[in-house]
Amino acid sequence: MRNVPAHYLVWGAASLVALPATAAPVLEEVFVTAEKREESIQKVPISIAAFTEDSLEKMGVKDIKGLATKVPNVYIKEFPSGGGTTIQLYIRGVGQNDVQVTQDPSVALYMDGVYIGSSLGTAFESADIARIEVLRGPQGTLYGRNATGGAINLVTNKADPSDLYFSQRLTAGNLDQFRARSIVNVPLGESTAVKLGYSYSEREGWVENIGNGVDFGIEERDNITADFHWSAADNLTLDYKYDRSTLEDSSRLSQIVVYSKDAPQAFLLQFANPNTDANGNPVEATTDRLDKATSFDEQLRGDSEINAHTLDLSWEINDTLSFRSVTGYRDLDNFYQTSQSPTTALVLGADMFSVTNALSTTKFEQFSQEFQLLGTTDTLDWVAGLYYYEDEAQDAGGGDTFGSETVPDELLIDRTSTDNTSIAAFGQVTWTPRDLERWHFTLGARYSDDNRKATRLNSRVSYGFGGAPSGVPAFEAEYDKDFDEFNPSFTVEYDLNEFANVYAKVVTAYKAGGTSQRSQIQAAFEEGFEPEELTSYELGYKGDLLEGRLRVNGALFYMEFDNYQQSVQSSHNPAGRDFVNIDTADLTGLELDVSFAVTEHLIGTLSYGYLDSSFGPGSISYRRENAAAEQGFIVVEEVLTDSLAQAPEHSATASLDYTLPLSFATLNANINVQYQDETNSGVVIPTGVQDDRTLVNATLGLWDIRLGDDAGTLRVSAWGNNLTDEEYYLSNVRLEAFENLGVGEIATYGDPRTYGVTLEYNYN
Repeated sequence: MRNVPAHYLVWGAASLVALPATAAPVLEEVFVTAEKREESIQKVPISIAAFTEDSLEKMGVKDIKGLATKVPNVYIKEFPSGGGTTIQLYIRGVGQNDVQVTQDPSVALYMDGVYIGSSLGTAFESADIARIEVLRGPQGTLYGRNATGGAINLVTNKADPSDLYFSQRLTAGNLDQFRARSIVNVPLGESTAVKLGYSYSEREGWVENIGNGVDFGIEERDNITADFHWSAADNLTLDYKYDRSTLEDSSRLSQIVVYSKDAPQAFLLQFANPNTDANGNPVEATTDRLDKATSFDEQLRGDSEINAHTLDLSWEINDTLSFRSVTGYRDLDNFYQTSQSPTTALVLGADMFSVTNALSTTKFEQFSQEFQLLGTTDTLDWVAGLYYYEDEAQDAGGGDTFGSETVPDELLIDRTSTDNTSIAAFGQVTWTPRDLERWHFTLGARYSDDNRKATRLNSRVSYGFGGAPSGVPAFEAEYDKDFDEFNPSFTVEYDLNEFANVYAKVVTAYKAGGTSQRSQIQAAFEEGFEPEELTSYELGYKGDLLEGRLRVNGALFYMEFDNYQQSVQSSHNPAGRDFVNIDTADLTGLELDVSFAVTEHLIGTLSYGYLDSSFGPGSISYRRENAAAEQGFIVVEEVLTDSLAQAPEHSATASLDYTLPLSFATLNANINVQYQDETNSGVVIPTGVQDDRTLVNATLGLWDIRLGDDAGTLRVSAWGNNLTDEEYYLSNVRLEAFENLGVGEIATYGDPRTYGVTLEYNYN
């Protein structure tokens, strides 16, 4: 483990000391559904961060990517080749470094109990989020095969038969931001209700495109939800939800940050404004964030549409036994233009070459069914369940990184289709012995059986300069493999007193194997990669101290991988990638969350995360396309970095929340600061490095302004994000394929300073 500042160790040790508590907590109690039943967050032996609708508004979070840097040891970013609508999730350094229909994410994303099977289109906004739960660490027992890093639960508000409710929110800000959200809940009787929600948001691109097409970084999204609730009996409820989202964003600018004029073919490229000298000659690249650039090809908006249906049936069989059925269907129709090439900030100096941003279309369809049986006795709390999941996808991409007028369009198409199924049985039981009521023993297990199929038509005959074939043949290949895994877990909890407890647990999880839709090597596509397995050991403490004014939650953990999955470049074309298994990878870390009620009106929160990660072997070997040889590929060996990608060693958040009741309203003020240490963007040397970042956000508002009897309330808030206008990378990639052109590395930047005002009216 690398050296850790002494004050961090003292801080972490202090979090494991149980101070006496004799009064009800001053801090608000938070309830979550992390273990399939509603429980206080202080009673769940998981490292959890949970955010209510009000706390999300105070932090300026509008969608899931807004949680980036808000939770220590959680790293969230846009996928640079996803057209601005695809999110990559990392928890404790575990995540998905490439987004493909043939490979699963490592952090499970759920909405209202339904697993979202594709990372494409996950930048959606929902009109009525009630709570977001971030479960740090593997969740293999209750959440299944794709939760090796953890899970994120999005929970929306349901229709309510007891309340006629209306809400209208309007937001305006810089960059021509405009947001509108409308919600109406209408009881249809004592047992039924409907709730309709609509949200719309738009923002101009903050990097001007002085070439062809739209600006970079445009956002335009809308969301429609329709909820129906029916209390069929005192012990039986049914909730149906329809959710439709559209996203028409444009890609962020991919900006060159490492460039060499002395490369053999660097003369082919010249920088667009403002990166040329008076004679139009190339100059050195800048790491300053650009506010304008030239796109040679036409820059297009993406077009994504998501339709989701959820049916949730709950039956309280008796006082000790309940049954739940969650049925989910989701389809995605996605078009986007990738900008993960150096071309968006460059133009060509020779007419014979055409720079293209590849166009991709994806159709993804999934169905899932989960049955849960939950029971409670004097000494046992248990849950058992069955799970079924299937998805189908078709993905087509066109446009080589360097095309030519002599290359027929039909040879610039890749097509991949997938057909996946997964079934699982799971159970978890917690035993509290009558004579040892402070002790709780939890045993869990899950058995998963997965089948993954894929077909790839690679008709992208890789062409070089001037339209000369590179020597890599087109191919058509199939992949079909089965995987199964048994994942046990064991947890011991001990109640120090009524308000504090400690726990120790061992958890296992796995992610199925698969193949790469970007593979340029037929044998590699047909062989694929092996499952990824993870074992985690964790010690934790949760306590409400000082008569409920202080809340301290901490966790120490060690996680060990077997067959860690990682995407590597296996072609001269940067789009050509394969997944490899790295023998071992280890992570050691700490998470600490502290909340303190300084006064009745002022609450301070401080959270810290530490990660130390490393790989077992010092290098990896894999097949790479060889354009100059008849065999089609060569075996190369790469040296691994000293830590995992997207795994910053230190991360922290701090916030102050001030609330003051007034005679006519409530004054709310919040300032929050997030810090994230530097981190590698890849695992092979050399790789890009994303520098450390510190982001400052704040809100100030008057909430619950009373407008008179039965006239509703008003809420007015001024807000600002990234107030210091920090320039930071969302992603950066080393481009070996373009070294001859002088391009060594490109990066996409996070948002500049944004600010605005929100007005909200509520009636109930």
